[in-house]
Formats: sequence, C-alpha cells, structure tokens
Amino acid sequence: MFPKTLLTVVSSEQSTDGLGEAISLCQEFGCHLAVTVIGIALPASTTAYGAVPAEIWSEEREKGRAAAAEKANAIEAILKQAGVSGDVAPYFCEEGQIAEIVGMRARYTDLGLVYEAADSNQQLSKKTLEGLCYQSARPFLVVPKGTKPSLKPKRVMIGWNSSHEVAGAVYSALDLLIAAETVHVAMVDPEGGEFDQGEEPGADIATYLARHGVNVTVDVLASAGKSISETLLQHGSDVAADLIVAGAYGHSRLREFLFGGATRDLLANDRFPVLMSH
Repeated sequence: MFPKTLLTVVSSEQSTDGLGEAISLCQEFGCHLAVTVIGIALPASTTAYGAVPAEIWSEEREKGRAAAAEKANAIEAILKQAGVSGDVAPYFCEEGQIAEIVGMRARYTDLGLVYEAADSNQQLSKKTLEGLCYQSARPFLVVPKGTKPSLKPKRVMIGWNSSHEVAGAVYSALDLLIAAETVHVAMVDPEGGEFDQGEEPGADIATYLARHGVNVTVDVLASAGKSISETLLQHGSDVAADLIVAGAYGHSRLREFLFGGATRDLLANDRFPVLMSH
C-alpha cells in the first residue's frame, strides 16, 4: 500500500523548522501529515534542587501542557499555510509514556518519519523509535540529515536475510518496490539449505517480487571480514540506492537498550534513508 498518512513526532520545546522536510514530502506526494507534539514532564524528584513543593510542581506541569498546546496551534497554522492536509495532537507526559503514545498514534497512519534529532532531543528520538518499532505495527522511515527521502525511490536495496522482520518491511514497501526502476536484494554471506535461505539463497524472495512486477536483482555479498552493516552500506553506494529496506532487530526489550548490531549501524548511517519494520 502506498503511504497516504505520514506520522512525525516533535518536541514541544523545539522550533518548528524541522517540520519542513516532512511537509515537503507531503506536498510532493499528496500525503496527510499527522503530527504528535510531545512535552516531557520531569518528575519532581529529579530536579536539580531536590524535592519541590507540590504547588510549584503542579504549576510547572500546567506550563508544560500549555506549551505543548501552543506548539500544536503553531504547527496547525504552518500546515494550513503550506496547503498540507494534517492533524496535530499535543501530549504532555512522563518519559516512560512516550513510546506508548507514539505507537498508539502511529496505528492510524501508514508510515512513521524519524528525522535526525538535535542533541537536546535525543531521548525523544529514542522513545519515538521504540514506539514505532515495538508498539505501532507500522513501518518507519529513518532519514539522516542531508539526505532527501522519496516515496517513489528509483533504486532500492533490500538487506535480506529471510527473517520475519525484513519480510514485513518488504511487504510494507511493496508499492514502492513495484514503482522503482531497480530493486537489489542484497544478501551477506547467506547460508543455503532447506531450513536456512533455500537451496538457492534469494531465489524465493526474487520470485515473489517478480510476480508483482518488481525489476529485481539478487546480489550475494561476501563480508570479507567486514560487518554486515558495513557490507550493506558499501553495496548501497555501489548500486546508488535511494533507499534501503531492512528489518529492525531488537535484541532486548529493556527500556535502556533498543537496537543492536546491524540495525543500530544502519540507523546511524549518514548516506541513505532506511525503511524498517519489526
């Protein structure tokens, strides 16, 4: 399904400048933009001055709610001026509630957008990824700073390993793959066999995609001592990919640890937008 409703999450304390890229994407492809504004409430016990009186703590929380609502109103005006269909939902919540809120809001959209966050918003970005990955049942697009995402990429690379996570990402991106000029299924050191990736690794997914009219090529890559992510990113450059499709592999559900290994390195890359699903 081609994404018609996109989700982005912004902090109530950040400027609205970062919305420009999401708005441009919606203008280009006629999408609706759902904006979730998050204000983070700090527990009184974590303040630099120790415990604070209940009335002061309550006043600060009311100020936080008002700031989130004010930012939402400002964003609504920006969307209207840009001629973009959109809706804005403000929330003022504890840090531990962010992932649940983002996941809930994302269920009514087609694709989450995650842009590179400023240093001051790293925690919100992390919680946004957690919500999109574990609680939304939706794919999400991670956009490094300086890259230009497209909902109709010409050249796509799939990091394929037969896992259910990447299979879900491929299915979510199917309309994008059909419209692409070329799609490369990249496999790093694949293992053949009945219970691994088939007697001819990559043949099954290539056949599936070809039935949908995808112009697909299978590229079997040798890591030669490099990591999986390094090998995939280098191949992405070799084929001039506009987008990488991959599975999001969460090695732990602990709150303080979200992604590891190849997923973490793909998310940290500064060359390619990455579409993921878990």
